[in-house]
This record gives sequence, C-alpha cells and structure tokens, in this order.
Amino acid sequence: MEDFGEPISVYSDDQALEDGVLVDITATRVQYQGVPINRMTRTLWEDFQPFLAPYLVDGKTTEAQALGNILKTKLAYAKGDPGNTGEVGDIVTVPPRLWLVRNEVGGWTVMYPEDY
Repeated sequence: MEDFGEPISVYSDDQALEDGVLVDITATRVQYQGVPINRMTRTLWEDFQPFLAPYLVDGKTTEAQALGNILKTKLAYAKGDPGNTGEVGDIVTVPPRLWLVRNEVGGWTVMYPEDY
C-alpha cells in the first residue's frame, strides 16, 4: 500500500459471487496443501459441466462430489510450491492449463490463467 497508495477500486469475493464471476465450491471439501479449494471461476465451472454429468446419472453422487473427484485427480499433477506463505495471489499450476490462486477468503480459487 505504501508504494502504490490506496486502491482505486476493490472487487470483493462477495461481489464476485453475487455477480456470478466466481462459484462457491466449498461443498467439494477438496484441499490443496491443507487449504480448501473454495472458489472456481464461472468460465471454468461451465466448462466442467459436461464432465460432471456422467457422475450424476446414478442419482447417488452430488454435483459437489463429482467435481471434488475430478479436482482431486487433477491436483495429483499440481506443480509449484508457493512456499506456503498463505499470501493472497500465491499461484500453483495444475496441468494442463489451470491455476490455483490463494484467495481472500482463506482458500484457493481454481481458474484458467486468462481468468486472473
């Protein structure tokens, strides 16, 4: 803040959820480095929808469980260690082209790099 002064505007997590830019995925109960993955960008959420459908046909699996299963598989290939600083903005790469970014609500947001 000292070097740059006060922000001109701030886009809060609450605003992003209300606007639909972010989706709350806390219900997946997925974590990375002991920190919950609790947000996903709307663009990625919509791109994941066709992959969730096959999990949901049995009527026993919830959307959150299906998304959680997919995310856990992807996280096995995560690269990079932000040093566990816990700083908002820390980034971890999840191949082939996803990022986990530390967010302001104590978790990670999964997104495409271009959504940053």
